Amino acid sequence: MSSQGKKFFFTIIVVLSIIVFYLIFNAGNPNSILRYVIKSPSYDVVILVVLAAFISLMSFYYAHTNETGGYEKIVQVNLKKIQKLRKRGKTNEEIAEAILNAMNVKKGYRHLYAMRRLIVLLERVK
Repeated sequence: MSSQGKKFFFTIIVVLSIIVFYLIFNAGNPNSILRYVIKSPSYDVVILVVLAAFISLMSFYYAHTNETGGYEKIVQVNLKKIQKLRKRGKTNEEIAEAILNAMNVKKGYRHLYAMRRLIVLLERVK
């Protein structure tokens, strides 16, 4: 994600968070600012839950793109080394394991996720 894209993304998250914060304390209030848009206060909680879920999805997306973006950069930086290892007959799993060992990623959930992600990225590289 570009620098300008990150700024836009965070701006959207901040604006939506302020709206959700406002709705938490004014849900059902007949004098709420939301009454100018939606007359019935019965939809306040639904709108609140939908916006909160949307913010959660946006944060998961941001975390995912940050995590996978790092692995893509690692593969691009080490492209020549990866091609040399392939010429020696190494599999994608062996190359991914070598990268993770160099990064000092221990066994566990993070290791399994990183291994799967690296294998997918290595399969794209020719």
